[in-house]
Amino acid sequence: MQAKKKFGQNFISDPTLIKKIVTLIPENKNSLIIEIGPGTGALTKLLVQKFDKVVAIEIDESLIPILHRDLNSENFKIINQDVLTIDFKSLIENEKQNPEQEVYLISNMPYYITSEILFRTFDVSDQIKKAIFMVQKEVATRLIAKESGNNYNNLSVAADFYADKKYEFTVLKNKFKPVPKVDSAIVSLTFWDKYKQELNGNDQEFISFVRKIFNNRRKTILNNLTNITNNKDLSKAILGQTKIAENLRPENISTNQYIQLFKNLKVQ
Repeated sequence: MQAKKKFGQNFISDPTLIKKIVTLIPENKNSLIIEIGPGTGALTKLLVQKFDKVVAIEIDESLIPILHRDLNSENFKIINQDVLTIDFKSLIENEKQNPEQEVYLISNMPYYITSEILFRTFDVSDQIKKAIFMVQKEVATRLIAKESGNNYNNLSVAADFYADKKYEFTVLKNKFKPVPKVDSAIVSLTFWDKYKQELNGNDQEFISFVRKIFNNRRKTILNNLTNITNNKDLSKAILGQTKIAENLRPENISTNQYIQLFKNLKVQ
């Protein structure tokens, strides 16, 4: 099957790697698995064997007959749609077989829309137990980065806010066909409400706030906050209340500090 560049397709060609990825999902057969970008179905085949329900989202219409032919199973469903137009909340509600069924998201992610998929996943994190994502190695280092590191950015904060994040292992580029230009990595996100309960439903507004702060990551936190408040004195007061030094850069501030900063901004 010829990979299509416009869809960012790179197919996994190593069966050992496929097994290693699938083992990151707990062996609870009664689980709903949602796969983004199944490609020719190399990973999907094993998922269908191991779990009661697998729903795959594939944008490439030419792959649909192949997936139907090779995965002719009652517990498999294919949706021929752009993942960025999918209503994940409705999809999960419609496909769950019972309210207690655990939902897992897995994807050899199209790299050109990685951030969009991640943030859409965060939006429904309360409905998903765990996500297993194959991303560019560079993106993986940003996802799992801690404050004060060179790779720490708004994605790092968002991932930390929503999940217990883990860099599982590196995947060399020669494991794909066609061979991409860079190595990849598997990251897992086990979703929690560790921080969400502090914000009383304002988590999406919080993530938007963090993204604005990181728009000018080389500026101080005082300057970035002032761009939001349009009031330097107010920004100084909020930072003082939060006990954050005015000269710090966005990458020097932890998730918990951002939460407190946001909460103090909201009460002004």
